[in-house]
Amino acid sequence: MDMAQLEKIGLKEKEAKVYVALLKEGSSLANHISKKTNILRSSIYDYLDILLDKGFISYTIKAGKKYFQAVSPDKILDSFQEKKKREEEDLKNIIPELAKLQNIGGKKSNVEIHEGKEGMKSVFSHILRDNPKEILIYGSSGVGYKLLPYYLEHWHKQRIKQKINIKIIYNKTKESKERIKKGPSLDLAEIRFLSVEHTSLTGTIIYGNKVILTVWNLDSPLAIVIENKDIAENYADNFKILWKTATP
Repeated sequence: MDMAQLEKIGLKEKEAKVYVALLKEGSSLANHISKKTNILRSSIYDYLDILLDKGFISYTIKAGKKYFQAVSPDKILDSFQEKKKREEEDLKNIIPELAKLQNIGGKKSNVEIHEGKEGMKSVFSHILRDNPKEILIYGSSGVGYKLLPYYLEHWHKQRIKQKINIKIIYNKTKESKERIKKGPSLDLAEIRFLSVEHTSLTGTIIYGNKVILTVWNLDSPLAIVIENKDIAENYADNFKILWKTATP
């Protein structure tokens, strides 16, 4: 099969190789798939994790060992269509927020758009350079950690070193709980949960005079940085209301 065809449904070359191998081999251990695909055993788990996250494979545990299997192509089509629908809904939710930028207080806003993993890293690096006393975050589901696990681990270490406090309101999802348990240290952080049980690709970061709207799409992440005092204060007020209704 031409692996390039699988790129059209969101799989990169080695991800496609792993998925096709599991279709052919059936339920298999990671070591077996590593041999079939000639992908190093040290790397195979990274691709399996990505495929699990994208919904292309699942796993079962037998005798303490994890066996991976490919999800039926028909089910993938359903999941792919559902994911696109969720992404479209998330983007629609951002539109009203962007509309608030127009003529607020008659003041101009500085707006920047950053795309891709490097763009997201640049945005987070600027936060540390701005060195705010406190950062407010809401709408998160823990998906950012899946996209930039090593970078965010380093980022949090530096944040803690700079003694920057954060308040985070997570959606109450499996991903957010996993991020808290296994992700980078959340020292100097207060965490609460909203009773929203679906994973969101969008999040909001507020500090100083800035608001950052994030879209954590694994293939094409995006951050919109808005610098405007009135907008930042408005978002901070909204955060305070959500914080009161959220639970520890």
